[in-house]
Amino acid sequence: MKRQIIYLLTVSFLLSGSFLTLTYGQQENPPWKYLFDGKNLNSFDITGDRGKVWVENGEIICHMVCNTTQHTFVKTRKTYDNFILEAECKDEGDFHTGILFRCIDAPDTATVSIYGYQVKIDPTPRKWTGGVFDDFGKTWKWMYDLSGDAKAREAFKMNEWNLFRIEAIGPSIKVWVNGIPTVNMINTKYTKGKIALKIHSMGNLPEKEKILVHYRNIKIITKNPEKYATISGAILKKVERP
Repeated sequence: MKRQIIYLLTVSFLLSGSFLTLTYGQQENPPWKYLFDGKNLNSFDITGDRGKVWVENGEIICHMVCNTTQHTFVKTRKTYDNFILEAECKDEGDFHTGILFRCIDAPDTATVSIYGYQVKIDPTPRKWTGGVFDDFGKTWKWMYDLSGDAKAREAFKMNEWNLFRIEAIGPSIKVWVNGIPTVNMINTKYTKGKIALKIHSMGNLPEKEKILVHYRNIKIITKNPEKYATISGAILKKVERP
């Protein structure tokens, strides 16, 4: 009986290991490259309004500024199409931010300086952090919100370090927050562009200037990212191109 129990546990463990391998799609030594070296912002450009950004303790620190009418973006100088991106973020409070990808320059008539997919970091009671949002023209649109996913809404932890994983491979867009799947969508609106961090515009609210957002350990796989792609547990949605 004891041998049977040990055998069953061993088989269960092996099957679980196989399942995890299939689920996470990771192989040994994935070819990660760091977008941020922890020392300076030489690989980035700042665009938009007067939001402030600096490097401290190996982190990118983002700071909202009063009476700004446009968002500020910290964007890569290089462009990317298919990739897997991981980054850690800590939001100290009521600071709306996000990780944008496949960003393109917006026309002068737009209310933002760049367009692209945005993985929203949402500090409101709604808790849609990890959903995908699109600022476009003079309006905005949720492409994939978290209204129907209670587990995903609880994935992000305020004032703690949170790990984001974004897989953009062809029209497939997948997102995880702290290992919990939040987005699994098909969309073809954006195909190639910059990666950016968002500093939200702000009215005359000086008390909010004390709130900061921190980013660190920003890394990317661009070589054969499909080899390291992950099976998502989120509901697959095909989002029509607007």
